[in-house]
Amino acid sequence: MHIIVVLLVVPLVLRVLYRTWLDFPPYPGRSPLQGTNVEGLMEEDRFWSLIHESRRNGRGNYELQIDELTDLLEGKPLADIIAFQRAFTALMSRANHFRYWESAYALNWGCSDDLFIYFCTWWIGQGKNKLYWTIRFPWLLFFFAVRDSWQQYEGLEYCAGQAYENLTGREMPVEDFEYADTQGEMFNEDLAIIKHPALAFLAW
Repeated sequence: MHIIVVLLVVPLVLRVLYRTWLDFPPYPGRSPLQGTNVEGLMEEDRFWSLIHESRRNGRGNYELQIDELTDLLEGKPLADIIAFQRAFTALMSRANHFRYWESAYALNWGCSDDLFIYFCTWWIGQGKNKLYWTIRFPWLLFFFAVRDSWQQYEGLEYCAGQAYENLTGREMPVEDFEYADTQGEMFNEDLAIIKHPALAFLAW
């Protein structure tokens, strides 16, 4: 009985810690951006520095993080804002896979096209290590993923465009920023929750 309690409690405690202030260990593997066909990306260290600083300044509040990231980008040259958006687009294209859509579907008990896109933008906003580890092992989403409506996932993808418009009064060109089509094979919606019960039932 004690073993069962420990097996249930420890993952939940870790989930609380990783959702609040703990980061995952440094990711040692190959970057998902290596080999991308998107040109003019911001260097990864600079990109993730902005994401991490915005998250830290937002104190874990996603809406505040969106405001903080927009403010940080407004302090950069226009070329950097465009390079940031290109890196963001490349990561979104990498995350746009039915394998991860299935996890988001189980987490939210359903996941439309738009909700999945917004989920991926939120996912990137959690930082480099959490994104890269869960791209490799999607079940790790249990430790920090949030079940939410699309309105609460949405926003981070607009930061660069908003910063560009605030600085220039013009919309940022969008022709370079189309996400790649969803990769992989469509999952069975009826089995998604069964395959990911921890996300469906314990990731509050």
